[in-house]
Amino acid sequence: MARRKRISRKRNSIIAVAIVVVAAAAWVGYQRLNHRFNEVIIDQIAPVNAAAERIDSANEGRHVKISGKLEIGKPPRDEQFGIGADAAILFRKVEMFQWQENCASADCAYTTVWSDVAIDSRKFHRPGGHENPSQRLADARFHASEIRLGAYAVDAELAVAQLKAIDFPVHVADLPPNLAASFSEAGGALYAGGDPTQPKVGIVRVSYHIVPVGSAILTGVQRGAKLVMN
Repeated sequence: MARRKRISRKRNSIIAVAIVVVAAAAWVGYQRLNHRFNEVIIDQIAPVNAAAERIDSANEGRHVKISGKLEIGKPPRDEQFGIGADAAILFRKVEMFQWQENCASADCAYTTVWSDVAIDSRKFHRPGGHENPSQRLADARFHASEIRLGAYAVDAELAVAQLKAIDFPVHVADLPPNLAASFSEAGGALYAGGDPTQPKVGIVRVSYHIVPVGSAILTGVQRGAKLVMN
């Protein structure tokens, strides 16, 4: 009987020690997980301010905020139109003057609008007299060969998402001769298929915007020597 009691007490002691060890390990794991969770949340709310001049390996995987001068390698260029810009990103926007249908119950009204989306007039309730031609040109985006903010290589998607694009006026004289004959200009944009001062359905407007180089502030995740979205 006494021996059984000793064995029982020993077994209970072992179980108690095991419970303490497991509880301690769980607590340490919780503390580490909680610390990492708080670190991630804090990074999202208040990213770490990092120097643009050098990469700090301690910030690997963290959200950082970088302030510096945005610079590029080879400038972006729209080869189709021969338009280039000393910028990080070059955007081409294509719009066509089109019929638009607005219906309230069975009553439909038709107006003309500039739209960068092709409006399918075949789906109109009354397509006759409101036909939209097909749109041959499309929007496009062109990146510099390399975008840098100090020591960081910047992901183009990050630059597009966080930096404001500005108008980039273009002129017929910027176009190659084979296109220049088909376009006119007004207000820094190019027009084909009609008079831009009195637009009719089917006239096309091509305009450009850029994300310029120069002073910039970006927030992203540090991945090696790159600044990315996440």
